[in-house]
Amino acid sequence: MKKLRFALQILFLIVFLIVIFKGNMVVWLGLFILSLVAALVFGRFYCGYICPMNTLFNVTEKLSKKSNWQSKKIPKFLENKALPVIVVVLMVMTMIASKVILHKEIPVLLILMGVSIVVTLRFEQWVFHNNICPYGALLKLTGKHAKYSEQVDEEKCIGCKKCEAVCPSRAIEVEKDSRIAVVNASLCHQCVEICSQVCPKDAIHYGKKQGGTFDGNNA
Repeated sequence: MKKLRFALQILFLIVFLIVIFKGNMVVWLGLFILSLVAALVFGRFYCGYICPMNTLFNVTEKLSKKSNWQSKKIPKFLENKALPVIVVVLMVMTMIASKVILHKEIPVLLILMGVSIVVTLRFEQWVFHNNICPYGALLKLTGKHAKYSEQVDEEKCIGCKKCEAVCPSRAIEVEKDSRIAVVNASLCHQCVEICSQVCPKDAIHYGKKQGGTFDGNNA
């Protein structure tokens, strides 16, 4: 599954670059809209398998950790819940201004990708995923109601927090009272193998949701 996911990520990264450099940004936006609707059933698979920014995070994260660039201290402005909305407004204004004033299309998605790389060189992935990304903000809304998602078998879970530690989007939290891990479908990228591979009890699997999701701090 890991190899398949990696292959799909590289494939969609190539498709993204071709689409953008040919000036067909609408094609990628169409793909995102389809993924946004599909998230109502399958969860936020766009983030885990298609998003070109998330694909590059695999590289930036390794580079950042190796160079000791990452900081645990998050600036307050990056925790502002209105930030994704502001980013969307700036993107739309830039697209309109480029058409009206410059009479050409500025690749705003490439600019957003550049921003995502800079952010993830300094902070952990979840900061961009949950606090900045306009795509992520929209996918939270549909992903929250996904019919299928990563889930934890409560009878097997021992509350070791290994899954919580490796989740790139902070979608897993071990509840204080029950000591059972819970997956927040609105944040989960449905990347399957990351959390399930570290689970010592094989308690995490993708399937039809049986219950609700926790209301995490970044939801």
